Amino acid sequence: MFFRKHITWVKQAAKDYSPIVILAILWLGISMVIINSLNLNFSAITIMSVLTGVINNVIFVLLAGYLYTKRNHILSKTIYFLSYFLTILIFYSDTIYFFVTSTHIERVLFDNLNNYSITGVLYTTDKIVLLGILLSLFFLMLLFRAPKKMHNLHTKNVGILIIMICILANLVNFATAYVYPKVLMEEGFDEEAEIEECRNLSRDLLTKSVTINLIREFLRNDDRHVAAANQLYRVAFSEQETTLLNELGIAVSEKPTPTQKAFPYEKIIVIVAESFHRDYLHFYNPQIPAETTDFWDGLVAKYPHFDHYYTSNKPTTQGLNSMFLSQSIYSDEQSFENNVTLFKTLESNGYDTVFLEATSQYYNDEFRAYKKRFGMQTYRAKEDLERQGYVGSTGWGFHNDVMYDETIRLLEQNRDNKLFIATKTIDSHQPFPYCGLPERDIPANIKEQHKNVYLKGIYWENITLKKFFHDLEERNLLDDKTLIVITSDHNPHPSQNDNYKRLGQDDLRLSPAPIPLIFVSKNLQPFANFSSATFASQIDFAPTLLGILGIPSPPEFSGRNIITLPEDQGYAIGCVGETIYYWSKGRQITTDMYSGKSQNDYEKALIHWVQDSYVRYFQ
Repeated sequence: MFFRKHITWVKQAAKDYSPIVILAILWLGISMVIINSLNLNFSAITIMSVLTGVINNVIFVLLAGYLYTKRNHILSKTIYFLSYFLTILIFYSDTIYFFVTSTHIERVLFDNLNNYSITGVLYTTDKIVLLGILLSLFFLMLLFRAPKKMHNLHTKNVGILIIMICILANLVNFATAYVYPKVLMEEGFDEEAEIEECRNLSRDLLTKSVTINLIREFLRNDDRHVAAANQLYRVAFSEQETTLLNELGIAVSEKPTPTQKAFPYEKIIVIVAESFHRDYLHFYNPQIPAETTDFWDGLVAKYPHFDHYYTSNKPTTQGLNSMFLSQSIYSDEQSFENNVTLFKTLESNGYDTVFLEATSQYYNDEFRAYKKRFGMQTYRAKEDLERQGYVGSTGWGFHNDVMYDETIRLLEQNRDNKLFIATKTIDSHQPFPYCGLPERDIPANIKEQHKNVYLKGIYWENITLKKFFHDLEERNLLDDKTLIVITSDHNPHPSQNDNYKRLGQDDLRLSPAPIPLIFVSKNLQPFANFSSATFASQIDFAPTLLGILGIPSPPEFSGRNIITLPEDQGYAIGCVGETIYYWSKGRQITTDMYSGKSQNDYEKALIHWVQDSYVRYFQ
């Protein structure tokens, strides 16, 4: 009897509040679309996120419905209907936006919303799709019901109860999403914890109220990018600062060297190894057994390279930001519409651009964040490779052999196109670099250093890179129109692990520190005036690559083309956290950007230049 009574109550409530039930079902459907698109697993946390999202996205209509039950007149009914109608419109708009961008509505939509853009979208959209949207919208409007007589389904304090349920659901969801990765980490599952934290970024799309998000984005002021940058006081350099910076090799009023577009290379492949130190190579560090990096050492001996090329920022995203945006300072503000990047500059000069990475797209929400920040035309991660049929990913993601195979496949597929590929590998990631070789295939000199996973991991990097070049040659993909660049996203953290310590001291204990930069091609003419002893850093990567291709470097970039730079004018700049680093042949400076304590005139001038370079990026 008790069960039957409550079933009757639920049915009556669903009938009286049918608009809320319809919206809840609609959001559940949208949630399934988001889950499927982002490859989210159906865990208890994901389900909790979906349920929280249902509450967050129907609460305004639910409150309007409650108002109607308390004040049953034409005005309350109109408010009830309008809240229902507008919520459905927002659901539709946000879902369409998600299909295009993999995120909820952003400010850029409103910046580009005008009669031309609306006309263009309507003209290019399939008419059957438009008809389906209109018919489904009309059908949902017809389903709206506001009963003339309300049953006794509410109490005096139900409005407060609704709000309290919403708050409680969000608190439980937040606590669960926060606690679970911590538990995994406590149990020693560090990688799983990191993946779970990144999944939470995607789960936020399920819990977020799209109505509140739309209002917030509409009201958001995008001038904040420049305004925040201007807080760093872009003022003219004093005569003393100019003199001091010139002594450091930094020309304040330096203008880009005029270039003539030559395009000596139609294919550029950048291999970005994870956390790979320059001194992992026997060429620079005799404590590394010669067999460990014999192929790498051969490339360094034969091809142009930099002996003093430093990390400009870290970890990975910050290092890539220095490479592709030529910026030492990293900030969220740099990820804005129409920002200037290496990928976009190459695209405007006829290159197809691809970023290929070994890890999950959920790491740091990179499948959305990287496309927005770096502007590559194509972004592909572990999930894309799995859908393509690759198997064998473990730990961090796919191993070097798969990444190199896919790079070769893309090259073969684009033999007749100008192509830029950045392939980001992961096998040398700390704390335990990967080695996919059986013990019998590892040289005795490496095995003798008991349990040194670093040496084995470095050897794996050596073997897989050697096979990559062999495959390039075998498929006739390494010609005089192809340039292979080998580097790293940043240097490894100076670990206290005994395996790391046994690799050596000196620069291996620095942070930031030198990383490899090697240029491999059968056409080395662009490197005729090159000096490997020149000091440089990651902010010089983009201007240098563009200079090799004969493409002018954008004025927003803070680095220089170092290929033709005289050795005595070279310097390296790093900015990790609030600390600025400077290296050159005869000087090294380390100073805090904001402390202002005990800083000499050189340090103050250097801080001014680094901050000015950041501000200039927005102007």
